[in-house]
Amino acid sequence: MEASSVTEEYLETIYNMGMEGETVIGARLAEKFWVAPPTVTETLKRMTRDGYIEMDNKRQVFLTDRGVELAEAVLRRHRLTERFLVDMLGMQWHQVHEEACRLEHHISGAVEERVVKSLGSPTTCPHGNPIPGYVPNARTYLKDQGAIRLLTAEIGQPVRILCVSEVVEDEEELISYLHDRNLTPGTEITLVERPNAQAAGETRDVVLAVAGLHANVTISPHAAHALWVVPLAATS
Repeated sequence: MEASSVTEEYLETIYNMGMEGETVIGARLAEKFWVAPPTVTETLKRMTRDGYIEMDNKRQVFLTDRGVELAEAVLRRHRLTERFLVDMLGMQWHQVHEEACRLEHHISGAVEERVVKSLGSPTTCPHGNPIPGYVPNARTYLKDQGAIRLLTAEIGQPVRILCVSEVVEDEEELISYLHDRNLTPGTEITLVERPNAQAAGETRDVVLAVAGLHANVTISPHAAHALWVVPLAATS
């Protein structure tokens, strides 16, 4: 029996959250999908029954080998579709996520093969995330690249944006927000100022120096949390 589109979307999200080191529980999924907790509970029960996930005694969700295999197949189609929409059809990188979500459930293996050939076997989507099957060990990609969240970077340390968190790619307003500030994969930036993580209720924005821009850029902590960066060697 083929998995439903809902199951595939849950698998994608669980995979991405796990890849980024987030704890996956029902409440977090309910928040992500804007549904009631009982709805998530029923979906997770079906996914457990079908062998896609397991849950421990703390109700934390983990993918089984079968779940990983299907999650990576769907993510591969999704990210290849995004790449196709940008590279072949000329769409902007921040406009393709929702379109790819609609198409990913209907792409055959033959079409996927032709897309890969046409694009020259790309390894990442336009948001910088790895395409499973074309990057070794996609689940450990962030660790393998030495990536960290922007908010954990050292003040004054140049970094390069590796990718935008897949977990927030469906937040169209946030992705456009990053695009408008030139905060795209490959851009070099430097953290100038950040909120004090120890201060209760701290809401101060994050200040960045962005390569190619004369003035500093200010973004919200939420936007900064969505950026994975790679520290660059200091220049003398």
